[in-house]
Order: sequence, then C-alpha cells, then structure tokens
Amino acid sequence: MRMALAVATALLLSTGCTSASGTTDARQEAKSPAATGARSAGSKETSATADAFRHRASGLIPARQLQRDVCEAGEESSFNHGRDTYRFRCTRTLIMYFGADGAIVDRIREMDAAIKDVVRKRTGSKPITDQSFETVDEAMKYYASDGKDGPVPTLTYRWSVGGGAQNKFKARMDWEDPVKDRGRFFLQGPGNYVCSTSNGGVNASRSAVQECQTVDQEAETSRIRARHRYAVKVTLEDNYYELEWE
Repeated sequence: MRMALAVATALLLSTGCTSASGTTDARQEAKSPAATGARSAGSKETSATADAFRHRASGLIPARQLQRDVCEAGEESSFNHGRDTYRFRCTRTLIMYFGADGAIVDRIREMDAAIKDVVRKRTGSKPITDQSFETVDEAMKYYASDGKDGPVPTLTYRWSVGGGAQNKFKARMDWEDPVKDRGRFFLQGPGNYVCSTSNGGVNASRSAVQECQTVDQEAETSRIRARHRYAVKVTLEDNYYELEWE
C-alpha cells in the first residue's frame, strides 16, 4: 500500500489541467491519471483504517456510514482569506455514526486507544494532535467537573501515509451525551453543501467524484439516541490529491 501511495504522489505534482487563464478545471483534473491513481490507493487505505478502527473500538455500535469524494479548485483571490493554499485538491471523507453505552469516559479512552493503535500499526508512527484541548486529558477534565470547566471536548488526530503532501489524514471524534446535553452542545452536521457543484466563479468550481452522500444530522442523532445513551460521529478525512500554485 505504501508503495502504491508513493507512486501516486510522484505523479501528482507534475500534472495539472489548467484553462487559458491559468485556473484549474475541477472536472477535468479529477479525471486525470494522477488523480485517479491517488484516489484508488487512498480509497483502500481509508477503508482499511475504518475497518480496523471499528474492530478495535468494540464498545461502539455501528449505526450508519456516509462517504464523500469531492475535488475542488482553489480560489486565487478571495475577499475573505486571499489565495487558497492549494490550486486543486481532492478529499475523501468517511463519516461513521455509532451508538454507545456505559461510562462516557470509558468510550472516550477506547476511541483514543483505537485510533492510535490503528495508525501505529499501519504507519509505524503515532498520530499527532494539533491542539492541546482536543485530547483525552482535556476531555477527562470536562467530565470530572461535570461539564463546568474547560472547553467542550472533541478528539482530533493527524497522520500521513506514503510521504509528501498527498494522503494526509485527519480523524475527528465528536459525541453527544447527557453532560453535553445540559450545556446544549449537540453534534454538528457534516455540511451537505459540499455535495453540490459550484459555478459561482472560475476559481470556485467543485466536482463530486463517485458518491457524495448527505445526512439529516438531527434525525440521525435522534434515531441513535433512542437506542443508546450516546451518539458518536467519527470523521475520517483523506486529502489524497493536491496541486500547488505555480
């Protein structure tokens, strides 16, 4: 798998379908041999990681899974943030919903141990966390104070497979439970807007590749919590193909 990803990476930075004005055509670039190769390798890695996580985190009861695969051209000039860091990027997102019971702190520790174990076995290294408040230790403080101290907890992890700028993974774990309920902190929807193509400008084009599934977040969460004490959402994101500005 690592060899396949490395080969795909070597191809990526040498290609790019651009228009006469120098902007990237999202639909054409998404079909390029380099993007197609990276997509195939990344899909296998994402699926294997998700399967291993589900097996390792046995206290989570699978409820639903969504997949999104979207490519988009970066904006060269934006009023809000200037130029995007990428000229073109493809991202696969796997969203897994689970039900859970028992002590919430046990489920949090289980999720943390599961993703670290899976990543270490697949890459040889532990994932990193960018923010100190997105860790198990901070989550434990929140529940020790019964939700009266510290930020609302979430867990995030980053790692890469194959080297280079491609196949950069991020896992984020969010959940609803009775303590969060009292503070009216609920699961956020995954943003169904990404599944629509955009022609709002030459640089803002977006192309959905393969499948891009939407979800009614409130209905899904209610369905899970009718059967379980907690609802958990695990988002596994893979930036599998990216082109820089020339």
